[in-house]
Amino acid sequence: MLVDPESKEDSELEKNIKLNAHKLKPFIPACVMILIMFVIFKYWDNAVGFIGLTISASSGLILGMIIAFLVNIIMSTYENGLTKIFKGKLKGGALRAVGLITSLLTVILIIIGIIGFVVPELVNSLSLMATSISEGLPKLLKDLQSNKYIGEYATSLLNSLPSPKDITDNIQNLGSFVLNGASGAMGALVNSAGAIIAIVAKLGIGIFFSIYILIDKEKLSRQCTGFINTYIPGNETILALIRLLGKNFHGYIVAQVTDACILGCLCALGMTVLRLPYAVMSGVIIAFFALIPIIGAFLGMATCAFFILTVSPPQALIFLVFILTLQQIDNNIIYPRVVGNKVDLPGMWVLAAVTLFGGLFGIVGIMCSVPVTATIYQIVRDDYRSRVAKKLKTQKEKKKA
Repeated sequence: MLVDPESKEDSELEKNIKLNAHKLKPFIPACVMILIMFVIFKYWDNAVGFIGLTISASSGLILGMIIAFLVNIIMSTYENGLTKIFKGKLKGGALRAVGLITSLLTVILIIIGIIGFVVPELVNSLSLMATSISEGLPKLLKDLQSNKYIGEYATSLLNSLPSPKDITDNIQNLGSFVLNGASGAMGALVNSAGAIIAIVAKLGIGIFFSIYILIDKEKLSRQCTGFINTYIPGNETILALIRLLGKNFHGYIVAQVTDACILGCLCALGMTVLRLPYAVMSGVIIAFFALIPIIGAFLGMATCAFFILTVSPPQALIFLVFILTLQQIDNNIIYPRVVGNKVDLPGMWVLAAVTLFGGLFGIVGIMCSVPVTATIYQIVRDDYRSRVAKKLKTQKEKKKA
């Protein structure tokens, strides 16, 4: 039987093409990455603009992912508790529905509780301060008139204070100004209505998207894992890194809330012992603001000091000394231990991470510093232990040989 030489050559050519393609296959992802990086650097301004536009367009979805991650911490706790209470009888869609509803209700009740507890006290404090100033300031200035150093200034200031009739006239003028400027204010409101609607729309999209994520979180996790396994090289390392980051962020958020609760309780207890006013309310405010990096401690301290100042300036000074001391104890003793235990990171590295990342990246750096540092620390530690174990094993094998 004769064989066509051309068909034989074609067959050999196909084999060579397949062999070469098989050899080049591992280098394709690297070549694609190099090409993408070249395009980004070549068209950097356009790339930055495109990335910014993409982030802006998907901000609602990104917000939904963040909400889903935070609510899932509460939901997982509820689901585990319900499983133990009902001994596994409540499962599937029913367990998910109960866990999701109770988690969302918990978040809503926390927000309503904070607003409903703090806002009325703020209004009362403002009213009390206004009354105290209007009644106490003239009396104080009259007492200071006899002082030879500041008596002249006290008299001048006392004469410049408005009389009750002037206050009434000013209120009436203010009312006329508000009525006359209503049209202008309405125009400004209409102009800003588009921005307000956009913010509300993004928040609504984020909430609904987070609910969809939480309902099908296991299915989404399987799909993302399958995508990484199929299309991304080094998938095992990437999946392990994602799981470790998720675990550390979860632990860090729980630790932050725990530390805030401890700080709030200690604040309320200390103020009760010192017989300072607004002890419970101040504990709630301090705990809430403790969740905000950097400026949270100062905002909480200033808010509580303002409330106490409306009652007694000396007590406000005592509170400032007390809360500054308590914050130093928390920053150097409580916080490193609580956060370090949750994310498997020594207290020294917690302080170092917050300081370094805060200096480099600001508030965002502080929020992400501990989980990211914990992830790097654990990877380096495990790699170091593995290398030391291999080295010791090699040394033992050489001694036996």
